[in-house]
Amino acid sequence: MEFWEKEAYLIASKITGGNPISSDLVSHVYLLVHELGITSEDLPRVFARYAYNQYNWRDSTFNKHFRLNDPLPDLYDKETDQDYHETEMQKLLDAYMDKSPCDDQELFTKEITKMHLMGMTYREIRNETGISLDTIHLAIKQFKNDLHITYNNSNRDCQVSYELQSP
Repeated sequence: MEFWEKEAYLIASKITGGNPISSDLVSHVYLLVHELGITSEDLPRVFARYAYNQYNWRDSTFNKHFRLNDPLPDLYDKETDQDYHETEMQKLLDAYMDKSPCDDQELFTKEITKMHLMGMTYREIRNETGISLDTIHLAIKQFKNDLHITYNNSNRDCQVSYELQSP
């Protein structure tokens, strides 16, 4: 019970950046995780994940109830973070996600994967969209396969051009 008296409020304060609404976030997340039967050693991790998602997701129940007029933060702003160094994998993922989809299937796959990359679980995606868990799983699996093929093709192109330039 000590977690809910002190530690939860500290975590929520860090997530909200000291916003006074953090105490409301604690009570809201408590109601969400209260009946899940989470062990005491897993509780801080689960609470932090739920609190972060509820505070940052634009369509979360917390934001719908408590932050109607409050401008929501962007999840990550690369320009303002001086220590951020984009890896080659991140560049490849960004390029692949920004590329216009060839057909409806690729569009569907990318949209489902975007939801998952933003932190939504398969069940949350199902509840939001009404799509079965199997279809969500297959869409994300297809996305991974497509990204793998794109990565291998880009590496092969780089290696071929490098081999052609060497003496």
